[in-house]
Amino acid sequence: MSKSTSEQPARGSDEEIRRYVMVKTPLEPADLAFVFGTRHGIPDFADEIADYWQKHFFPWILIAGGPTKGETEPESDALKNALTSRHVPPDRIICERRSTNTGENVEFSLPIIEQHLGIQRIRSLIAVGKISSSRRYLMTLERHWPGPKKMILPINYFSVSEDEWTKDPEFKSRVLAEWDKLPRYEETGFLKDIPSLPPRPSTRLKNG
Repeated sequence: MSKSTSEQPARGSDEEIRRYVMVKTPLEPADLAFVFGTRHGIPDFADEIADYWQKHFFPWILIAGGPTKGETEPESDALKNALTSRHVPPDRIICERRSTNTGENVEFSLPIIEQHLGIQRIRSLIAVGKISSSRRYLMTLERHWPGPKKMILPINYFSVSEDEWTKDPEFKSRVLAEWDKLPRYEETGFLKDIPSLPPRPSTRLKNG
């Protein structure tokens, strides 16, 4: 039995959803790159991070991510290996190897950052992660680590540009999942919004 119109979640336009979910910030040199680990698009991630490293945007790289289903190598080590093959010095990469979700990525990384660098020394950071989850990464960091200035380097490893996100099935699925869950996650305290980010647009259900 299909849901009635009143039970279906309200949707914004494609452009409204893109602006809300796939946020961007200006980038400037920061104290740390905080990378949310991934099994997807590792070459794209490594190319972008290595490029910004060579441009001196950050002196340290923290990669967060543990083993995932079917894989024993932590996500962080897989990406570290890709970065070192692109001439990023291994002694400038710090790995967190236990986390299994975005919240844990930050929670488990904070003691490691304190041990290696000192939390108080990090006044600004560039978050790096999938373009389809860029707002959630910043909101997760704000929830667990409100102090530093936060920027985002979103990685698009999909087959189309961000403006054409509805044309790639995986891209579309990930973005719509973010649109639906971001308000729920904020309500339950998993995330904290950042006032400078684009607000969620008002949506109105249409009949038909």
